[in-house]
Amino acid sequence: MRFKVYPLRYRGRRLAWREIVNGPSYVGDLHTYEIIAGNERHKVATLRPEDPAAGALLPDLYEPALLGVAPLAMRLRGIERLVRGNHTYAVIQEWHCEKP
Repeated sequence: MRFKVYPLRYRGRRLAWREIVNGPSYVGDLHTYEIIAGNERHKVATLRPEDPAAGALLPDLYEPALLGVAPLAMRLRGIERLVRGNHTYAVIQEWHCEKP
C-alpha cells in the first residue's frame, strides 16, 4: 500500500513535531516480510520506492509494532539499524504513515 512516511526520530532521539513536518518525508509502498537469522524469525517493515532500480528510501524497521490507526494514517514503532563507522547500533524509530 502506498504511504507518505515521516520518520519521528533521528538516531533514536524523538524529534519535535515542527522538525518532523518541516523535515524529509518519503513516498513509497509499505511492505512487511519475515527474515530468518539463525533460529530466530524477525518481522520487518520496509518502504519501497516506485522505481525498483532506486535504492531504499528509509532503513528497514525491525519488529514493527502498530501504535495507532486513524482513517488516513497510522504509526509504527520498531528498531532501526544505525551504522556509525565500524560499529552497528540498534535504535528506536517511529514512522508516521499517511495516505499521500
